[in-house]
Formats: sequence, C-alpha cells, structure tokens
Amino acid sequence: MPKKKGFDEEKYQEVIFNLLSKYPFMSTSEICDKLNMGYETGLKYLNQLAKKGRVELREIGTKKFWYK
Repeated sequence: MPKKKGFDEEKYQEVIFNLLSKYPFMSTSEICDKLNMGYETGLKYLNQLAKKGRVELREIGTKKFWYK
C-alpha cells in the first residue's frame, strides 16, 4: 500500500483494523500481502494498534498472529 497524499497513519491503522474485522485471525505476513504493504511497515502499524488496545497479538513459534 504505497503512501498516498492525505493518507495518514490513522488511516493505515483503520484499514488494517477493518481487514481484521473481516478476517479475525491473521499473521503479519498475511495482512501485509492483502494490503500490498511492506512487512516492517505493517508491523509498525499493528504494534501501534496493539498499544491502543484495538488488536491482540499471539506468537506461535516465530510467527505473529493478530486478532481483535
């Protein structure tokens, strides 16, 4: 998901949150693939959502899974 004019961090977080509403349990890679976003970028926004308490993280082995 390339950066777009007027598309700020809150908007990226909302897009990720909406995706997790549709698919309630996804890995970081799955989320980034669906949104055409780099892994590190997606992880940054997911961590921000987790700090706000909007999503939860579960680590299974080396994979990170996110859910609402």
